[in-house]
Amino acid sequence: MADLGFEIPEDFLSGLLDNDFDDMAPEMLKKVAPVLKEATQKAIKSAESGRGTGELVNSVKISPPKKTNTDAYIVNVGPSGSSKTHYYDSATHSRKYPVSNALKAVWLNYGNAHQAPRPWLTPAVNESEPKILTELQKLWEEKAGKE
Repeated sequence: MADLGFEIPEDFLSGLLDNDFDDMAPEMLKKVAPVLKEATQKAIKSAESGRGTGELVNSVKISPPKKTNTDAYIVNVGPSGSSKTHYYDSATHSRKYPVSNALKAVWLNYGNAHQAPRPWLTPAVNESEPKILTELQKLWEEKAGKE
């Protein structure tokens, strides 16, 4: 959905801080993920503007940090699970099925045949980015010994 990334050359980080990047990256992600989660919940709540049940807002979760096959560290912040509300799959209402909260978030952000787009993703990233960079700077200075 959204990509908020940063790169720090590993040799620079290891040499400067005498720390292993593999130890520091998960710690950094754990520290900043709640900032993005809070901004995401706030943006979804604003986009729903009283029309939602709060189910989508409450479904926003943070995954544990993990290392990818390309040696990048990632953490996912976003809606998870299925809706407790059932949706009909056709105009004939032949059957009901639960919809994933991620799909509901996509519908909210980009719209669908029955509703106009109500963007929440870009506002969430834009609001959280300065706060995340501030948190990363604090952690960096703490590790570098610059109090």
